Amino acid sequence: MPDRRRHVLIGLLGLAAGPLAASPASEEKLRAIMQAAGGRPPDAERLREREALLRDAEAALAAGDAHKAEQGFDRAALILHSADTEMGLVRSYMQSGQYRRALAFGAHTAGAHLDAVGGAALYAWLLHAGGQDVIARKLLADAQARAPSQPLVAGVVRELASAAPHASGDMLLPPARLAPYSASAALPRSARLVAAGTLLGEGRMALAPARAIAGSQRLWVRNGLGHMARASAVPGRGDMSGVALLRLDSPLPAPSSLGTVPADVFPGSVAFAVAYAQAGDAGAAWPLLRTGFVGAAVGAHGDRELDASMHRGLAPGGPVFDQAGRLAGIALPDGAGTRLVAAPRLREALAARVALPVSREAGRLGPDAVYEAALCSTLQVIAAG
Repeated sequence: MPDRRRHVLIGLLGLAAGPLAASPASEEKLRAIMQAAGGRPPDAERLREREALLRDAEAALAAGDAHKAEQGFDRAALILHSADTEMGLVRSYMQSGQYRRALAFGAHTAGAHLDAVGGAALYAWLLHAGGQDVIARKLLADAQARAPSQPLVAGVVRELASAAPHASGDMLLPPARLAPYSASAALPRSARLVAAGTLLGEGRMALAPARAIAGSQRLWVRNGLGHMARASAVPGRGDMSGVALLRLDSPLPAPSSLGTVPADVFPGSVAFAVAYAQAGDAGAAWPLLRTGFVGAAVGAHGDRELDASMHRGLAPGGPVFDQAGRLAGIALPDGAGTRLVAAPRLREALAARVALPVSREAGRLGPDAVYEAALCSTLQVIAAG
């Protein structure tokens, strides 16, 4: 491996040290891929087998079978050490909710295949989505210096510089597809993203901004894995302060634990807001995590102001988590700013309809761990008249 490539790879793997350390399976798979790369180059028949595996794996991913896709990309990776195969693995991990594992492989792909800038574009997009914007921009600057006329990298640079980065056009083409697959064909042409939401009740209920869904005759929700369900508003009771409760026609995969903070969060506390870019269409996307601070109290019910930068360009209504990964509340527009509708207030209002369990866990989580859980719990709310 040339010295420059080796140094870049070591640096990028260092950025993903947390995910790699947390996943021995990732380390083992990387070793297997690198060992296969050191053997005899594949002959024409093996290369044809590889192409067939890639086609089948991509089709499985498009059909929502991330496990089958991962198996196919795995087999292709053992035939040839190639960026397209590894980008397929990264996207398979993302579509099965394994963000930290996707980061680990994204780091390897970006560093080991400097000639394939799609790997850098995909890795930078994932870093930005998980709140690591500074590292993402540095990675993109390096990729642009190597390939200044490459349209994919230029497109990612442009989108990440905007308030609401959104993948479209060539950014949705494999192997460096910057979004999950989803059954969007089931949506009418008039469907639009109107808000973000929060999954509750073992995947059977959700919260969303009441104003955003008012007057909508048809509603759907979709998580960061591309899974979608029809939804309907539950008639309101109690003080929900602009938050509506939705019932899903079919359950969505729920995170293993979505505990809520036991008491109102303190002003000045660090928080993670997760939502979707405010886009004009209803295409599937990965959510975006932003870090900021909880502000002063608003009213007498425990609600708080939120750092304005946390929700700029994002759809309203996404969940806000504390540093332990507990649900602190829901972010709603409030005049020129954003307000946190506090979890204890929601817990009291929803007590008779859906449980919001309290978590006493106080250990701090990294943004990558919070984001991984949020892939399931943060929803796109889609409406059509």
